[in-house]
Amino acid sequence: MNPVVAIIGSAQVDRAYSPAVRDPEAAAAAAVELGAELAAQGCHIIVYSSDPRYLECDVVRGYVGSGRAERGSILVRGRYGKDVGFEEAHQNPSVFTVVPESTDDWEVAFYRSLLTADALLLVGGGRSTFIAGLLGLSRRVPIAPVAAFGGGAEKVWHRLNGERNVATEEEVALLARPWQPDAAQSIVAGLRTQVERHRVQEQAARQAERTARRRTVAGLVTALVLLVLAVATIPLAHAAPTGGWQAISVLVAAPLLASAWGAVVRNAYDGSGNWLRAAAVGSAAGVIAFLLFVAAQLSTNPDLLADGSARQLVFFVLAIGFIGGFTSETVYGKLRAQDVTQTSVLPPPGG
Repeated sequence: MNPVVAIIGSAQVDRAYSPAVRDPEAAAAAAVELGAELAAQGCHIIVYSSDPRYLECDVVRGYVGSGRAERGSILVRGRYGKDVGFEEAHQNPSVFTVVPESTDDWEVAFYRSLLTADALLLVGGGRSTFIAGLLGLSRRVPIAPVAAFGGGAEKVWHRLNGERNVATEEEVALLARPWQPDAAQSIVAGLRTQVERHRVQEQAARQAERTARRRTVAGLVTALVLLVLAVATIPLAHAAPTGGWQAISVLVAAPLLASAWGAVVRNAYDGSGNWLRAAAVGSAAGVIAFLLFVAAQLSTNPDLLADGSARQLVFFVLAIGFIGGFTSETVYGKLRAQDVTQTSVLPPPGG
């Protein structure tokens, strides 16, 4: 796939830049070399103006002059009826794809197109070049600010040197070297490497997002299953023989299912995706809350499990189990913050 590179910059002799553009004639010659190398390495380009004051003209000259420009490989995003008068378009019309903008405000067309570019190439330039570079850095778009000629590109290079974006230390250092005969080849090759690295990172991010969505769906399905099973313990508790092991088993299963259900629901609410771990941790918290509740009930009614009261308890333990699983972090926090077991010597009777 051909990476699309937006060309941004200027090197006017009679214009004041901050910092100053160094050697405008050499910058224009470098733009021609960069254009030829972009075509040689299979890159498509976006340009904005045929005005000779901007370096797009020089890049297009080198791009078409290389003889390697592909059909439709130069995208012209200029104002309607303006900015599209490249001399090379008359001799090689098939190489150009003109997408005119219906507004006279060139900034609209310019900044909007940056959202569609795979990479940015900056040479010289002023405020708009600097802003475009900042936009590229904020969007983590591969960017090649050629610092050798000063201007806005040099300011962007200083930012890139601090943030790096997707560029390596060697690629950033390459952009700061004085211009040499083979500089264009190295810069374009480094920019293509950045584009490939960025694509791999985006694919990995999309894959991670898809995996997270699948985990969330699996967690929600599991939560629904646990909900059905937890609610099913209510009729099972009433169908089990009074005081038998079946009733006690249902009474134990109810909070276990409810706590796992609550933990998975909480996990889906938080969006962490690790619902299996949440179910294990939440069920433990819910069971602890259930045991403490039943122990308190048995201390006042030792025959609780022998009569039919266990059937009524199932409603309470379902709620306690769900709350314990849903708020498992709070449960564990309380367990860590205080001594929940009585370890002191019991006072003598009547003491």
